[in-house]
Amino acid sequence: MSSSNSRGRGRGKRTSRPDTGPPEPYRSQSMAVISEKYHPENKENGTMKHLPSSSGRKPSSDQQRKSTSRSSAGRPRSTRPFRESIRSAVPDTSVITVAKRPDNGGTAGHKLQMYTNHFKCNIPRTLKCHQYDIELEAANRDGTWRPAKKDDRFFVLKKIIDRENFPFVWYDEGKSLYSIELLVGFKNQYEIVIKDKKSDREQKYRLLLINLVKSYDIQVLWDFVENKIAIRPRDPIRILETLLKQTTRATMVCVKNQFYDRHQNLDNLGRIFRSFFDDLYTSVLGDGRGLANGSYQAMFLTQIGATLNINSTFTCFYQPLNLVDFLCEYLQHDIVRDGIDEREQQLLIRKVLKPIWLETHHTESVRKYRIRGFGASARQHTFPRMTDGTNNDTPERQSVYDYFLEKYNIKLKYPNLPTVELFTPPNKTQFHYLPMECCTIQAWQRSIKPLTTDQRARVTKKTVVRPNQRYQTIKEIVEHRRFNEDKYLKEIGMKVEDDEMLIVEGRLIDPPDVKYISGRDGQSEVVERINIGKWNIRNRFQKPRSINTWACVMISAQRPTQYQLSIAQQFVEHFPYVIERFGIHFQPNPIMKSDPAVPQKIHDRLQELKDANCEVVLFILNGVGEDIYKTVKYFGNHKLGIVTQCTDFVAIAKNINKLDMYLQNLVQKFNAKLGGVNGLVSLARALTSSSTRDDVFMFFGADVTHTTCSRDKPSIAAVIGSTDSTSTQYASRVSEQYPARGKISLEIIKDLYQMSTDLLKLFAQKNGCFPNKIVFYRDGVDDGHFQKVLDNEVRALQNACKALYMNNPLPKITFIIVKKRHNTRFFIREPSPNPNIKTMNNVQPGTVVDTGIVHPQDFDFYLNSHAAIQGTSRPILYHVLYDEIGFSSDEIQSLTYYLCHSDVRCTKAVSVPAPVHYAHLAAYQSRDADNYENDRRSSIAGDFDDDDLIDSLGAITLQEVETRLIQLDPSIQDTMWYV
Repeated sequence: MSSSNSRGRGRGKRTSRPDTGPPEPYRSQSMAVISEKYHPENKENGTMKHLPSSSGRKPSSDQQRKSTSRSSAGRPRSTRPFRESIRSAVPDTSVITVAKRPDNGGTAGHKLQMYTNHFKCNIPRTLKCHQYDIELEAANRDGTWRPAKKDDRFFVLKKIIDRENFPFVWYDEGKSLYSIELLVGFKNQYEIVIKDKKSDREQKYRLLLINLVKSYDIQVLWDFVENKIAIRPRDPIRILETLLKQTTRATMVCVKNQFYDRHQNLDNLGRIFRSFFDDLYTSVLGDGRGLANGSYQAMFLTQIGATLNINSTFTCFYQPLNLVDFLCEYLQHDIVRDGIDEREQQLLIRKVLKPIWLETHHTESVRKYRIRGFGASARQHTFPRMTDGTNNDTPERQSVYDYFLEKYNIKLKYPNLPTVELFTPPNKTQFHYLPMECCTIQAWQRSIKPLTTDQRARVTKKTVVRPNQRYQTIKEIVEHRRFNEDKYLKEIGMKVEDDEMLIVEGRLIDPPDVKYISGRDGQSEVVERINIGKWNIRNRFQKPRSINTWACVMISAQRPTQYQLSIAQQFVEHFPYVIERFGIHFQPNPIMKSDPAVPQKIHDRLQELKDANCEVVLFILNGVGEDIYKTVKYFGNHKLGIVTQCTDFVAIAKNINKLDMYLQNLVQKFNAKLGGVNGLVSLARALTSSSTRDDVFMFFGADVTHTTCSRDKPSIAAVIGSTDSTSTQYASRVSEQYPARGKISLEIIKDLYQMSTDLLKLFAQKNGCFPNKIVFYRDGVDDGHFQKVLDNEVRALQNACKALYMNNPLPKITFIIVKKRHNTRFFIREPSPNPNIKTMNNVQPGTVVDTGIVHPQDFDFYLNSHAAIQGTSRPILYHVLYDEIGFSSDEIQSLTYYLCHSDVRCTKAVSVPAPVHYAHLAAYQSRDADNYENDRRSSIAGDFDDDDLIDSLGAITLQEVETRLIQLDPSIQDTMWYV
């Protein structure tokens, strides 16, 4: 593709990539247990002796036609609209075997016991479950059928089941019905008429029993736990999780495995857990969204059997406001007084309104719509007047305002506001122009748009839950749920040991040595003492830098006051002398400038400073937003190639009399960006048997911003690789990836071959040799994508090594998934003279759990490496997928823990290894590289919109996915610009 077609700024040409895709996929055997006797073919008088099943074997064309006619016989064809799910561009494969645990767990450190928010489940081994494919539809006035509304399905199905005396069944609110008995002797269609309590209108529904999909033997759960089978039985777990939701979904809002009480007020306290959260919320987010608190529940298969993981959780929903009020909230001004200009209208459609469902209540029934755009005001927008239901021969036109007055006797309050153009998916050709004030945001729509920095800070304060508080909340959730009184669990004989959380064994391993250069003699190494994950720098950096020419620029939203200028002057005067004690030398008397927050002014100032051979520019941001920060970084890193460091004026003013600690964090970033080395973490101590003095290690970290991507919202993949023997300096390669059309799920880093090749070459240039051992930490992978990532990315890394090492021995590779988004928490009970009082605290940094609640076979472990500043600490789950190096549990756990101490940005252990954190920073800074304009609200790739209703779009292959390596200025490219 020519460079003229490149997307955005700073993108290089698309280069041809070697084929790194895996061979033809291996299809694993189904876990279904389907007996032939369950599938008789005959049907008498519209009642089936048994519903037809769907076999795992592909039938002939004749069989296909027969099967279709049989399952459709005696009923109208369903008019269910087909929503094309977001397809994956990566084929399912099973090429590389996942690594198994090499031992019975680690032994290093001292043992301890802790509570975890898992509860043991006892499930009968002899249980069988049957899955049926069904449709639930509502009748249209013309006799056709449409899918029943999601909110109505459960209620309608229950009515039919009770009336027809079905055996015990449960439902997923989609297309699947489950039973522990075969549904023998039931018809394939049932109809029912239900009267709406509010409008007295009658609505006809029908249930279509299509066929038996599969039958499952729950014994496979135990086979997996006891290492008799290697493939995790996902379907049986999903079926049991669906059963566990049946009671709660009647009164709760269900979002995957999360539940929210629909009676609570957003940004206020839920009814159930009020005693633990009194007065937690004081304000809303300020953009039409609110925060709800709820619970999380999921089943896991662990070494000790099936467990139920339960946690308290929070998420954002759109407030059920009138559309006028909602837009006033979002735009932060009175639209009735000020109106909505064209730019705001485009922004609203593109960034917030497109995926939201609206409701109207001015007719007899509630109707749901999506919004496509804005129209003229209700007074100005006209249409042909309707006469006897037609408008063909009537030249007279009437306005929306007059129509509502005549038809509904509604006098609009805001007739001068724009109308909204609405449609009902999937029919996007028929639309209506309705007054904004007649539309309401449908309640309980989850918002997954990112929060701004200010919102994130406010939400964090409100959602921080101390460990003892979280422990009590989870206990109360379980108590309220009453699992062992649940009729659904009783029917299958399942019990949950919910009296107390599980107690598991863990270990506390020792931290590494962090070495600096003595401040006394300037030569000898000194080990700083680590105390609960933190240490102070009382000596000099290992490799400090000296700067001769530097500048300080204050960027202000408004003209700075004399006081603000004097604070900045004090800061600049003290800066060189404070950082001198770390061994860094900055010449005094820098270039001092003050500029307005205008992108062109910032660009021109940076160009001027670069021409003056300025080595680094310190920006003081005074009352400006994130957009100005992004502008500075874009011009510095991508366009001009000059090192920049931003700091906040408020923080400087607050710390002006105690600059030592504040500048310690700032100067660590400076030194790393300039190629220096701060502290040195000795990793050799973690490698007792797998490493020799001749081994050369290289560490990689990788992260992807989101797996769902499109041309407009590409996925950003960042790969970080160490470049020096101390594993403190790293370089990055960042790529954006997207399909040529539509929206896809892309779980892998397609350009990993090229990116890792570049980083391996850079390592060899700086060290004189290639590494012989590679440890790769990969973040941003869901459980279901482990095999895809393993097969594609390990192979890409191996191919890169083969191309570079030629006839030399290839390096040994260890590939580890880093999973932050999980709900397992650990609690340490504080000693108490009263055995009835349980006070819980956070586990300490260095806590490892690798037995009990971990995978029955695979090589995984939990590690809590950081000290929680506030709230409950969240351990990281590490899953070793591939291990040629042959690490023991102790070695990989200690190595990972040590790498959490090597982050150059701070003097504390962080939650993930440094290369993973750097990859995260590089990906998210690159995401904003082209969006430096004054727009603080970024769009979300995960929000659904109706452009996804693409029936005709075929599957997109991995070869069709386009990529662009994001190019930085050459002088910045291989530095630690992202810290």
